[in-house]
Amino acid sequence: MQRTILQFEQDEDGEWRVILDCGHKRHLRHEPPRESRPELSDPLARRAAVGKAIECGRCRQRLLPDGMVVYKSTPEFSDETVPAGLLKDHSLKTGVWGHLVVLEGSLRFCEGDLRVEVGPETLWYILPEVIHNVELSGPVRFRVDFLRSEASMK
Repeated sequence: MQRTILQFEQDEDGEWRVILDCGHKRHLRHEPPRESRPELSDPLARRAAVGKAIECGRCRQRLLPDGMVVYKSTPEFSDETVPAGLLKDHSLKTGVWGHLVVLEGSLRFCEGDLRVEVGPETLWYILPEVIHNVELSGPVRFRVDFLRSEASMK
């Protein structure tokens, strides 16, 4: 899954990593021929790489970035009170993740070709900026918790 580079930083060992718009951090290394990243040693090249897209494997695995905190939640919805907008295609803002919390029953989460039945035992995160919707197939109670990085809330 392609994500945008927001900035470069060095970790505690001096290794370069990028902070992506999804909230994940990804290490980059210049180790030819396996991985060629000559821009890591050049501040101007690093600056030029900001805003470019790069693969985020952690988003592909649907792993929540470190340091994410709930900043708001929807009310509890049922099959009778779910807003029509959740049943239509929509997406979350850049840097905002959703945690779909099903309290009772189940619903189907749809994202592209992906269809997942989500129930009370399912831990399901909704990715930022990815078009999705939900489908109801019976009685359900659920809410969505919205998360963003703690640093962005300061």
